[in-house]
Amino acid sequence: MRKGEKDWERLGRLKPEEKVNLAIGMSDAVVRICAEGIKAENPGISDKELIEKLRERFEWSKRYQKSKRYRQLYKFSQESKEV
Repeated sequence: MRKGEKDWERLGRLKPEEKVNLAIGMSDAVVRICAEGIKAENPGISDKELIEKLRERFEWSKRYQKSKRYRQLYKFSQESKEV
């Protein structure tokens, strides 16, 4: 068994509460990394501006992911019609 398979197997054995805590921890890490990137691009940014820029970045990401899924579904439906 490969390492990646073992990792997935271990994740599957976690209790639901542990999975939620893991997801929350990963989400917090993503927010911190994004915040540090925005601070690096905008030295001296206020906390209020930082929060607004974080919101904008995450909203853009949501819209992008939705449009990406839409394009994938559209492409799949077009390929299905050709068969």
